[in-house]
Amino acid sequence: METTKPSYLGAFLKHPTNRNAMLAAAAIGVIASFPLGLSGLALVGILALGAETLAALTVPSLPSFRAAVDLNQRFEARAQRKAQLVADIRQIGDSRVLTTYQHMWTRVQSLYQTVQQKRTSLSQQDVEKLEDMTLDYLGLCAVNLSLKQRKDHASVEAAERGMATVQSQLKRADLPDDEARQLRTALAQYEDTLQRSRRLAVRRSSLEATLVALPEKLEEVYQLAITSPYSTDMGSKLEESLSRLRIAEEVAAEFSAPEFDLDTPMPSRVASPRGGLAGRQPTANARKG
Repeated sequence: METTKPSYLGAFLKHPTNRNAMLAAAAIGVIASFPLGLSGLALVGILALGAETLAALTVPSLPSFRAAVDLNQRFEARAQRKAQLVADIRQIGDSRVLTTYQHMWTRVQSLYQTVQQKRTSLSQQDVEKLEDMTLDYLGLCAVNLSLKQRKDHASVEAAERGMATVQSQLKRADLPDDEARQLRTALAQYEDTLQRSRRLAVRRSSLEATLVALPEKLEEVYQLAITSPYSTDMGSKLEESLSRLRIAEEVAAEFSAPEFDLDTPMPSRVASPRGGLAGRQPTANARKG
């Protein structure tokens, strides 16, 4: 999951420990001002400012501090993404996806606890990858649900009806050359729509199969981490789950390609059942006149 680089200095200044230290320095300054007056307050202020400056120059550069800031930012980014995806899926109205995701999320949280207790060969980064996978699963489910709402069935039916009409018109012996040429162009467009629909159906089936497999793969990793926490198969199981996710993401990315836009307008110059092109009838009448 790509995130922008955080401001480590800003994180230090906003850190609760730093704020508490500043409040403590202010309180000490007030106390020192009673016996020493303003000079005591100024002395404490100078010492506090010097300590704050020194800490600001050193703490943000510490690897442990940066790692903690990065970890916190990743958690916040996941929380925001989760809230958005859950809202999108609730708007579509499929509670089964959210139930499956909640089960996966519970498993991941349990793995976090196992890692913290050092009772598994999985690392913090490994479990974070699994948590990212659950969010990617949620996003792919949203894509799949939106695909089910597309008007591809209506487009296919319209294309099939249009093809039948055009093919019947092409059988006319008295069909002018220009009308025949336009009919063949319309027929090619209808055939292209049907081919795109078939490719879309194949890719959608692949996506749905992967979405069924992902929760099972996560469950395998979880069960292996609990029953055989130091198993050598842990890494291969994790990589297998992530590879399935990458396949699903590649398939989902293809749905945004223009070739899968089945809502494009159908050919407007379609032959009418009684002969000629519907859009050309006024011209034909003009010739008769």
